[in-house]
Amino acid sequence: MVGFITLVQLRPGSRGITGEERAGLYETEWENLTRGIERLGGHVSKVFNVLGNEYDLLVIGEAEDPRTLHRIDALCKTMGYVARTHPAVEASEYAHLVRETSEIVQGIRIGKADTRKKEA
Repeated sequence: MVGFITLVQLRPGSRGITGEERAGLYETEWENLTRGIERLGGHVSKVFNVLGNEYDLLVIGEAEDPRTLHRIDALCKTMGYVARTHPAVEASEYAHLVRETSEIVQGIRIGKADTRKKEA
């Protein structure tokens, strides 16, 4: 599984797939976006409204296939939204990756990085 975040900007006047001509954060818009992501193979765990920057929504989820992240951006574009989707890992997992990488580079660890999936 690949964790991801998607930042979405709903442009003034964007029509989305609902055909609404007014700009704004309509419940049906983020629900349609969430359903679209689910159809593409992603699982949305949370959707937040974001204040104080150019993005309106923050979508947090997981996907089985890294290619799904590209599909999510394509979906947003077809809906008339500007979006950026990024892979995301938990902070503790990232700290482990940094420590492991440092050990490999410094020659402390012999061999390749552990790329096995962590068991839950």
